[in-house]
Amino acid sequence: MVSDFLEGGKLDTHVVLKWDDINRYLNGRGKDDLNECIEAVLDGRRMGGKPDNTYLVINTDEPYAPEIVEILKRNGHWG
Repeated sequence: MVSDFLEGGKLDTHVVLKWDDINRYLNGRGKDDLNECIEAVLDGRRMGGKPDNTYLVINTDEPYAPEIVEILKRNGHWG
């Protein structure tokens, strides 16, 4: 269930996978496949002139998450 404070956010623009989950749920072949997909996307971004971005990820169940959403909204980065 998505918290009310997330309403209006773009929940379909990024995929986040925890290393612990990757190691727990993927076998060697799955990890190789995932790595191949990631490399293909990164190569495509580079060929398109896009930078290698890094992201700040915040779990929605953190008590400060609503404050972060408000900051994003004030800066035009939400919704």
